[in-house]
Amino acid sequence: MLRKLEKYEVLDEIGHGGMATVYRARDSSLDRFVALKVLHPHLQRTAEARARFAREAKSVARLRHPHILEIYDYSGEASDETYIAAELLTGPTLKDFVLKQKELPPEIAASIATQVADALGEAHAKGIIHRDVKPENVLIHQDRCVKLTDFGIAYMVDTHTFTATGQILGSPGHMAPEQVEGSTCDARSDVFSLGTVLYFCSTGRLPFVGRNPHH
Repeated sequence: MLRKLEKYEVLDEIGHGGMATVYRARDSSLDRFVALKVLHPHLQRTAEARARFAREAKSVARLRHPHILEIYDYSGEASDETYIAAELLTGPTLKDFVLKQKELPPEIAASIATQVADALGEAHAKGIIHRDVKPENVLIHQDRCVKLTDFGIAYMVDTHTFTATGQILGSPGHMAPEQVEGSTCDARSDVFSLGTVLYFCSTGRLPFVGRNPHH
């Protein structure tokens, strides 16, 4: 696979989700490799999907932290192909890492949780609530350094962007009770979700199991 997307040479696919495909790409201007997250073509005309990319880019642009994935570039909502270029990591997600290990020793689980807590502390200090803290959104980097990713449904307190009261946002199994009820979230909601991540790291399973978020 080799195609051009503006200044990026798209090399190969490294991930695929419901909204976007992530590619390893080369920035031809700066001669560096990046992770290029590209909105699926069938969602390109969906205002909410483009807005989610914009939220992620604008949220992370406020943050500079060793445990938050750095975003380098954003296409803008008016682009024919909406994308985000971010630092390229080669490690697995925390979910894949834990499932491979079955469960983590307490000192490693505590270290990972502390790093994510530090990242959330930086986001909260800048008025940003993540709202989707889960193992799939934590990447393992070198020497078990972790990076928090995917601020796509983040809530920016000072701008009241994407409050969505009454709408359930987040991931079942990791959502705080107020998220399940569709109520307004704050920093404590992220702390609750972090607790579920620590539980998953320690046991290899989710703390809550049900047929739906309300069960």
